[in-house]
Amino acid sequence: MRKKMKIWTRPQPLLDSQGNGYHGRTIAKRLGISPVISDILWQRGLKEEEIIEFLRPSLLDCPSPFDFKDMAKAVERLVEARQKGEKVLIYGDYDVDGVTSTALLFKVLRDLGIQAITYIPNRMDEGYGLHKEAISKAHQAQVKVIITVDCGITAVEEVDYAKTLGIDIILTDHHEPPEVIPQAMAILNPKMADSGYPFRELAGVGVALKLAQALIETQESEEENPHTLLEIIDLAALGTIADLVPLVGENRVIVAHGLKRMEKTIHLGLATLLEECGLANKPLTARQIAFMVAPRINAAGRMDSPRAGLELLITGDEARAKELARLLSKENTQRQATEKEILAEAIDMLEQEPLPRVIVLSAENWHHGVIGIVASRLVERYYRPVFLIAEEEDIGKGSARGIAGYHVLNELRSHEELMENLGGHSQAAGFSLKKDKISILREALNKSAEKYPESLYYEPVRIEKCISLEELNSDLMEEIEYLAPFGFGNPNPVFAGIKYPLFQADTVGKDQDHLKCYFGNYGEWEGIAFRKGEKLEKIINSSTVDVAFNLSWNNYQGNQHIQLGIRDITSSATWQEDLLLDNEAHREITQGQREVAATQEKFLEVIDWRSKSGEEWRKALQPFGENIRHWDCTRAYPQEVSQEESQEESQEKSQENEKLALISGIPTSLEELKDKLYEWQKIGIQKVFLVEPQGNEDVLRERVRFLSRDDLVQIYRVLYDRAIKNNPFPWDGSGFPKWKAKRSLEIFEELGLLKFLGRKNNSFLLQWFPADQKLDLESSLRFRSGRIRWEELKKFQAEYKFKPWEELEKSILSIHNVG
Repeated sequence: MRKKMKIWTRPQPLLDSQGNGYHGRTIAKRLGISPVISDILWQRGLKEEEIIEFLRPSLLDCPSPFDFKDMAKAVERLVEARQKGEKVLIYGDYDVDGVTSTALLFKVLRDLGIQAITYIPNRMDEGYGLHKEAISKAHQAQVKVIITVDCGITAVEEVDYAKTLGIDIILTDHHEPPEVIPQAMAILNPKMADSGYPFRELAGVGVALKLAQALIETQESEEENPHTLLEIIDLAALGTIADLVPLVGENRVIVAHGLKRMEKTIHLGLATLLEECGLANKPLTARQIAFMVAPRINAAGRMDSPRAGLELLITGDEARAKELARLLSKENTQRQATEKEILAEAIDMLEQEPLPRVIVLSAENWHHGVIGIVASRLVERYYRPVFLIAEEEDIGKGSARGIAGYHVLNELRSHEELMENLGGHSQAAGFSLKKDKISILREALNKSAEKYPESLYYEPVRIEKCISLEELNSDLMEEIEYLAPFGFGNPNPVFAGIKYPLFQADTVGKDQDHLKCYFGNYGEWEGIAFRKGEKLEKIINSSTVDVAFNLSWNNYQGNQHIQLGIRDITSSATWQEDLLLDNEAHREITQGQREVAATQEKFLEVIDWRSKSGEEWRKALQPFGENIRHWDCTRAYPQEVSQEESQEESQEKSQENEKLALISGIPTSLEELKDKLYEWQKIGIQKVFLVEPQGNEDVLRERVRFLSRDDLVQIYRVLYDRAIKNNPFPWDGSGFPKWKAKRSLEIFEELGLLKFLGRKNNSFLLQWFPADQKLDLESSLRFRSGRIRWEELKKFQAEYKFKPWEELEKSILSIHNVG
């Protein structure tokens, strides 16, 4: 095997992009979590409130489906179809994302009385996307509306053709839009610049879920009994995990709640498939879904027809469900064998000559339904962008997989003149081209790859914490489990062990292709490295090794112990500064550290006008003009604005006058004030005026999102009274500020008192669960954070109002840059 260069990258400095300090211990204390967890999440770019949302994902935090600018049009058209008795075709895709999208919408539309039918193109005969032939068949079947799921954003001609036949297209997709967009009746795609939706990383099934949610929320008849949001979210979780979208933001909420729901799913086919995989009645993880459940559904679409996977998810027949689940397992076994054959052929091709920067391989006998998986295996093996092409007569059907920093779709688009079709994402794409263009594409991709530095092809192993063997215990495992579900965009943390004693190592598995190691003086800690059996000869004579690893539980034969999931193992690791930071950003942070250190004894000039009335300080400020930055801390959410005159006037004054800034109201904390002053100092602000240190208590409470016990008791009683009369029930939060109503529901959700089922007529639809024991409010991260931040704010408010500036300045300079 050709040598693949791996570079270990050290944890990033715990500073923000401005070089400001990280108050990790403070956050850990406020939330009652380990500094290990707060450090990891801060390094991943999360601030305190985002850490709370990450650790306690809530459906209440998901945007409204009507944030999509075309959602109302889509819902209106489907309601019209129901009223007129028109047929609606759900046009899907053959991967798990497309199949689950189709099944989810089919169930909801049927529940709502809409005449829904489904169609998924055959990968072998038709290929990806919306096709004119299928549209013609739909027209003959008197279909009036087509909803595309997980496809359609490139189907310009096809949508125009449908319009000539009198068919309206509702396009739901999540792929990158091209320059020319189809003229569909409604487009729901979060990657559209003007989609209106704030989260752009939804999977195709995530978009389908939002359409289903909008339809459920706008149903008018009380006699209808559609699935609730919670009852379909497990299907959305399955498709989201399988499609390798980042498990952050709304995707994390979908998967976290969906996995819990999946354990007691109401969908017969899904329950049967879980049983076939040996996962029935067990706690589920994203990894199990990704490697055991999803491949079975994918196999049907890859090897034959996706209809078996779709039928399984929508069937109500128990015997048929078992038959289909067994069929999918059989198809998956066949897929694995085919994948293994193609992989062996591809490796043999590559070993014959020097490894190129970009791998482009093709063959006549390759199954184009499997080459995407093989491409991923080759990326894992060689860490190169991979383009595999199955030659079929005069056409090549290809699948591409990328590496960090290499955007496969953009690279294909830069050679669009060679393509027949293409589409996809930054790290995965599908394409087709004439067979005689394959060699040209190979040469073109490798030529354009010369613009990238050699370091791009060094696989980064991003270490989040260095740790000793003695620290690997059950307490650490419990902390790590708070970060799940893991997946693309939210990886299981990678730890580094330096000079671990290697007690024993050997290859295991049917083909001896896995590496098993025991670490410690007596082999107390066990590790497994899948598909890394070749590493044995490189470490077998080493007494100590450097190991990069994840942690997980091994429950073999009922015995639970910690297992290291080895990412890399070597006698001595090669380290480098974090490759995930670009050089310029790293220089800015480093420079920020130097500047902060250099200003410990030197500070910008602060003019203390806190004792002046509003009229007095405004009058005193007039001679300085209006070219001034203003940090307005009188608001619930402090904002910085620049009060500038015309561009020409401000440029003239900036040459004549010093750069000025103003702080009104009360900052949240001394740390927040320090960060703002250092930020201003680095951009050249020379004078800062402090004015009107006043704060409205309700505004300040909202800023730190603090609800007292009395606040919660009051809202608890309102909700309890509603639940006694009718459960589930709607609640519009009337009588309480919006932020208070929502925060209280989030806290009660954390405490297990309620579940959010969706929205209805501008109300929250809630299901209440009476407490069977005394509740511990401190177990809610949201309550605990708000309480402690409120106590800190009240203390700082008194200091900020009355302490002389000289004393505040000393306190600021005493704060450690990294906490």
